Amino acid sequence: MSFEKSKCSFLNKTKLKEEQVSLDCIINGASKSEIQQVLWINADAQIDSAEPLTKEVVISGKANVELLCLDKENKLQTIKTNIPFLTKSLDDCICPTSKINIVTEIADCDFDFDSSKANIVVEFSIEAINFDEIEILNGADENICIKEEEISSQRLVKDDCVDFNEEIELSFNEEVEKILSISSDVIVKNIDVGNNFIALQGDIQTKIFYCKEEENHKIYSYVLTESFKREIEAEGVNEQCKIDLFACVKNDNLSYEKVENEENSCKFVITVPINVCYIAIEEINIPCAVDIFALKNNLEIVTNSYQKSIVYEPIHLENKIEGSVTLSEDEPRIDKICGVSKGYLKTTNKYIKDGELYIEGVLVTQIVYLNDEIQDLCSIKKEIPFVINEKINQDISNDCCVFLRTFLLDVDATARRGREIFIDAKIKVCAKLFKVENGGVITDAIMGEPLMPKEEAIEIYFGKKGDDLWQIAKDLRTQLNIILEQNPDISNPLEENKNIVIYHQKIPTSTSILSKKDYDF
Repeated sequence: MSFEKSKCSFLNKTKLKEEQVSLDCIINGASKSEIQQVLWINADAQIDSAEPLTKEVVISGKANVELLCLDKENKLQTIKTNIPFLTKSLDDCICPTSKINIVTEIADCDFDFDSSKANIVVEFSIEAINFDEIEILNGADENICIKEEEISSQRLVKDDCVDFNEEIELSFNEEVEKILSISSDVIVKNIDVGNNFIALQGDIQTKIFYCKEEENHKIYSYVLTESFKREIEAEGVNEQCKIDLFACVKNDNLSYEKVENEENSCKFVITVPINVCYIAIEEINIPCAVDIFALKNNLEIVTNSYQKSIVYEPIHLENKIEGSVTLSEDEPRIDKICGVSKGYLKTTNKYIKDGELYIEGVLVTQIVYLNDEIQDLCSIKKEIPFVINEKINQDISNDCCVFLRTFLLDVDATARRGREIFIDAKIKVCAKLFKVENGGVITDAIMGEPLMPKEEAIEIYFGKKGDDLWQIAKDLRTQLNIILEQNPDISNPLEENKNIVIYHQKIPTSTSILSKKDYDF
């Protein structure tokens, strides 16, 4: 007796525990001897590499830090620096072939003017993708009866990372003295797959801070949303492939150039470096034994369990964060708001509940304002807790894992009665959802002792309504097609109580099973 086997692989995503790294760095050019005041600090983090090893992933990257300052000439300027980091995350699911996606958030961002030292806390959300391969049994010789069902096997076609630049134009109907800061984010909204290519469509969100020559301490901000299309070569992919994709902007290499400068107008070209990492997956339905028995022997079945991830379509949403804070008694009152920093979002929780996506967190921003009494600029850091919920147009269970990227587009602040501040922010969210499905397959069968041959010529089985014919065949130790041939008026499952008759051929040297037409009763 022989068996046929094949290999089957399953996509298995794992959301690792969130990690943090704290970075300290003295900022050159930001001491009291070089500048007179730090108005705010902005930071974002980017991943340069994520190397999977056995049970760990080594992560390297940098925090891009910007200080908005007043120099000794009472002019606005920006001091930039990069703080490199090297850390690792441990998990038993990680192996050298794992694919790693990492989303970074700034969990804390401070600057101590006395020591000229910045402290940045970077938080990592890490997703590990594996393709687990197991062996399945899906065929045998004529002495074995197998019940088969198709299962979905997920095969890795290709994984790769691609870098490209997108150029966007920014025009101002006014004179801009200085660009203080530019940063971008990218959101991929649509993915089309063809033979040997992947076509991307999405938005580039760029935020610019600038100042005008005639207004010394006023800080302006502008948010530009630019659509983009890009086709990337992907040898081996085809229209049947599903793409799991992660895109980010390398802000340390973002650049801009003033291309026009006329009276009351100017134009800039911004070059946005984008990194895209993807895996292309092909789903193949293959037959798999879900039950098995032998006609002539006892049989010991060997099974194996597996996990596979069910991946849903990404969710893109836009929302607002609104809230108010009150200055403390020791904070100077607000007479005029001069600018609001880019800020950052700290996500504290995200989950699915009753068909809705919930995101909880804190918006952190700094506000620069003028106080008439002291005739000086003041800067305060404030936090606004928020809860966002959005209805999901997919049938998604509460136990779904959420891999989240948030984009803080714009933050605005309005002063009321000198001490109350109303904060209004716009955000975009890209949520990637998946859930883990458990299953089991038959991987092997071991032949046992021979069964006693049947002596009777006729066997009657008293079937009950709802009985499955496969189980009846297994109980009778006969082939399912024999039952159907010899009882042509039955249904599967049985629609009523039914006596099933099986005719056995009585040959001393053989236990072969023949159909009813071989007998003359």
